[in-house]
Amino acid sequence: MEMAALIITAVAGGVAAGLGYLATLAARRFARFSLPAFALPALFAAFGLVGGWAALNGWLPSFTLSQEQVAVAGIAPYMQEIKKNEPALYERIETSVIRDQLDGIPADRVRANAKVLVLSYVADKTVFLPDQLTYELYVTVRDELTFLGERGEHQACADLALGRIDGGLDAKLNPEMVERSNTNIARVIVTKSDLQAPKMPAEEFSQLASRSFAEASQSTGILPDEVETILAGTGDPAKTCKLMKAFFDAILAQPVAVAAAALRTLASGERSPNR
Repeated sequence: MEMAALIITAVAGGVAAGLGYLATLAARRFARFSLPAFALPALFAAFGLVGGWAALNGWLPSFTLSQEQVAVAGIAPYMQEIKKNEPALYERIETSVIRDQLDGIPADRVRANAKVLVLSYVADKTVFLPDQLTYELYVTVRDELTFLGERGEHQACADLALGRIDGGLDAKLNPEMVERSNTNIARVIVTKSDLQAPKMPAEEFSQLASRSFAEASQSTGILPDEVETILAGTGDPAKTCKLMKAFFDAILAQPVAVAAAALRTLASGERSPNR
């Protein structure tokens, strides 16, 4: 168990031991029981340690808990890959899960907060991924935009299109898309970062982006004057969804190496203050 969990378990044992000591004093004063000074504190401490450990690992039966307990290893199918390849990230996720559960946050929100940490990691690493994986990540994003747009989830679609991380997005996608996303994440985790992965030069990227937005504007009927408002994040979510899906269509129509270089450039500058 990581340090945060050990500390919390130890605190639970210490608090229980204190309660045991108070119980000993009460027994001696009011019930006239002659108990060894260490007996109840030791017993209470043992229960506290075992209970704290069990709660943090999701071992307690549901009827003993006020809400569903989330085990860190069960957050997502790629958690073992994270633990093996990115131990610092695993520890941040574990700390987040423990803190959220102690604060009484519902289980679905606990998982969503943990997913935000994973998605932030993936977004940061995208700049250093090989061509094919970079390309496939954005193909998945494009397909998710299509799915969300068709189902009227325009705000979620706009947030995804503009790079705003939403840890609860899986609830709006179908199982096949969630599985694709999880597979991509697992691949990102086990792929070694390439610090020399090429990005598209600024001038070339600007020209490609301009052409792609022009094509998107024409194919969607969204006026070019609205593009700036959309990219600023203040446009109509439905139009944002439609335009950005068409923009990614145009980028992904390029050869894989060209598209990947452009997408790495996009990824290096698309992080918003809300992410």
